[in-house]
Amino acid sequence: MKVYQYEMASIDHPERCEDAAMTFVGDEDSAPVFAAIDGMGGHQRTLADGRVITGREAALIVRETLVEDLQHLPRDVSADPGGEAQTKAIAAIKRAHDRIRRELNDESEHPLNQRVGAVATVCVVCENGKRLLTAQVGDTRGYLVSGGELLQLCYDEDNIQYLVDQGQLSEEDGATLSEILNSYDGVNEPKLSGTVQIGGNPYELYIAWRWFLVGNTVLKIPAANIVIRTLGVYDDEPTPQVSRIELSEGDRLYLCSDGAYKNLTDAEMLAHILEAGDPAQAIGDAAYARSQSTENRRSTQDDITAVVVDLAG
Repeated sequence: MKVYQYEMASIDHPERCEDAAMTFVGDEDSAPVFAAIDGMGGHQRTLADGRVITGREAALIVRETLVEDLQHLPRDVSADPGGEAQTKAIAAIKRAHDRIRRELNDESEHPLNQRVGAVATVCVVCENGKRLLTAQVGDTRGYLVSGGELLQLCYDEDNIQYLVDQGQLSEEDGATLSEILNSYDGVNEPKLSGTVQIGGNPYELYIAWRWFLVGNTVLKIPAANIVIRTLGVYDDEPTPQVSRIELSEGDRLYLCSDGAYKNLTDAEMLAHILEAGDPAQAIGDAAYARSQSTENRRSTQDDITAVVVDLAG
C-alpha cells in the first residue's frame, strides 16, 4: 500500500495550513484508515494573551482523535451496517465534535462567528482490503478511482444539499447541478438546456447553475462556501453520512479538501491520478496554481490537501 500526500496553506494565510490528513497504513493486524480534514478558517477568535484560535487547532483535534480511536481496528473489521468499522468511525467523529466544542469553543459559550470547527471524511479499509467504509461530515471529499473512473463516495454537504434538505430542490436536480459544477473548467461555460425546479419554480439550467457558484439572495441560495454540517460549532451532534463500496484490484483511494476540488475539475483530478508519478503532488500543485489565477472562475483561495492511496500496493 503506497500513500501520496500533499498539504499547502492558502495564499491568504501562508503561515498556517488549516487542513490536516490522517494516513494510517496499518500492519498485518490493523486496518488502514485515512482521512481528509478541513478546519473552518472563517470562524476564529483572539484570546486575551494574543493567541489566535483558528481552524488549524480544530483540524488537529480531529486528527488526534481519529488516530487515538481508529488505529487499532482489526484488519478484517466488518464494513456492514452497524458493524465495528461504522460504529467506531461514527463514535470517533462525534468525540472529535465534542472535543472541539469543549476545548476550543468553551461549550458554545462564544458567538457563532467566533467558534472554530472542522469537516472531515474518514475511510476505513475493511475485510482485508475487500470493502471500503466512508464516514463524512461536511464538504471534504473521498473518491474511489476504479476502472478509470472517479466515484465520489459521499455527497457534499454544501449549498446544493442545503436546498435539497430544505425541500427547495430535488435530489435529481441537485445531482445535475453538482455534475455541471464538477466539470466546469472556469473558462468555457457549459452549453446547457432544460430547467431545474427551485422552490417549486422552473429556471433555465443555463442560467441557474451560476447561482450555486456565487449565491442568489432572492432565491435564498447561499454562497458556495456554505457548509451545512460541521464538527464542534453547534451543540447538536452531527450525523455522519456513511457509504460502503466493494474494492477491486488496482483501485485507488483519493481524499481531498475543497481547496483541491473547487480549483480543479473532476476530469483534471482524475488525469493527475492516472498519469502522474506522484498524483497528490500533481493535484496539489495544479490546484495551488489555479488558486492564484485572476482569470479562471474556479479559482479559490483555500488550503489544499490531497491524499492518494494505492490500495493494493
